Amino acid sequence: MSLPGIGTNPDKMLLGAASTCYIITLAAMLERSQIEKDGLTMESEGIVDVTNGVITYKRIIHRPEIVLKQGASVRDKNEVQKLAEKAEQSCMISRAIQGNVDIELEVTIKTP
Repeated sequence: MSLPGIGTNPDKMLLGAASTCYIITLAAMLERSQIEKDGLTMESEGIVDVTNGVITYKRIIHRPEIVLKQGASVRDKNEVQKLAEKAEQSCMISRAIQGNVDIELEVTIKTP
């Protein structure tokens, strides 16, 4: 447990858990798909509301960026998009907070 103003607070912990769960799930799905990639990075943003001193999570936005190998086909890109969406639905944390916190995806798929 941390003292107020020192250490990690619960809203950052929730964002970290949701982000980590999503990226691990996505990476595993991409590996199983055998679609070659050069990179996978992500940023996540938590949107909160503060009313009468009470913090309420409203939304989490995941922004994964997947860099495919040169020569990736349109089919590969479409499959990666589907996997990115499926990973959000499959992540344990996403399922746990479903109905309480909206989760959005802004997927970027690049090729060299």
